[in-house]
Amino acid sequence: AARSAAGAPLPPAERADVDRITASARAALGAEAFSGAYAEGARLTPEEAARRARTGPTS
Repeated sequence: AARSAAGAPLPPAERADVDRITASARAALGAEAFSGAYAEGARLTPEEAARRARTGPTS
């Protein structure tokens, strides 16, 4: 979401890493839970995402 808002697309050199990490997370969570978590994360502001990364989702 932050990249999209800033008009900064994912660099092609990072695509393989993003795809690998996405596939791993989807496999661990299941497709439905992953989709829900991804959508929730996409709604966060960069500041809220950073705060949650530091403190956890309920802080």
